[in-house]
Amino acid sequence: MRHAYLLLLFVPFFSAAQQAQIGTYFTADIPVRSVMPKMSTNAGIGLQFAYKPLPRFPMMVELKGSLGSYSYRTMQQTYIFDDESQTTTDVTFSSAMNKWQFGTKFHIGHAYRPVRGFITPQIGGAVMRSKIAIAIPGEEDDCVPMDRNTFQKDRGFFYGGEVGVEVDMNRLFRNVATEDRHRLYFSVNFMKSFGKFEYVNVKYMKDHDHEAMHGGGTGEPTSEDGRDINTTFVNVTNGDIHEHKIAELYRTDLRLWGFSVGYVFSF
Repeated sequence: MRHAYLLLLFVPFFSAAQQAQIGTYFTADIPVRSVMPKMSTNAGIGLQFAYKPLPRFPMMVELKGSLGSYSYRTMQQTYIFDDESQTTTDVTFSSAMNKWQFGTKFHIGHAYRPVRGFITPQIGGAVMRSKIAIAIPGEEDDCVPMDRNTFQKDRGFFYGGEVGVEVDMNRLFRNVATEDRHRLYFSVNFMKSFGKFEYVNVKYMKDHDHEAMHGGGTGEPTSEDGRDINTTFVNVTNGDIHEHKIAELYRTDLRLWGFSVGYVFSF
């Protein structure tokens, strides 16, 4: 199946450009729960550009890129010391998925039809980013993080496809002369990664009271699909350096379906 995608994608690029499209779109990527049970919907905005290398063939090569976010919240976390004293402070968790997609877009129907369909096999890449920002506690003798900001990033590749329809805006706004250059489109898409991704989503972290740990390490496994993320703290009163859990890292395949609503201008 992957070989079929590559065959469709890399059609020979000969002939001068006769037509192109540029546009923008809103997108929502929804996780398949059986594969990504601890992922949330990634909502984003993107830009796209398509180029038609063969004048009489209804095919365009297309590049799309989007910036998205699937989690942002500030929560109070409690860090407990060896002597059972504790510090409570605000922690802000922000997580995003950005992606790019390269595809071969096949139009269904004549270029001047008011409504025409398209199908686009795609390959692409995604970057999962998270930032965990720990506020300095209010009490002077509290436990404080040695580094307030912790970053997590992973990247990888995927394949998938998009199916949709383009609608001439003249059909929607009859007083606007669009000359078949302005179109809205609606599509559904699917993507599946070639390998596993690591990502953070605080929505599914159940424990918010974290004991002190000594001896370093990269975090205890939470399951076969993840582990804890720890960072180093210092007790201001006695200078004791130790670690606390601050988040959970999940590791699964990337499998998403979604939809897009966009606008394209042809020239």
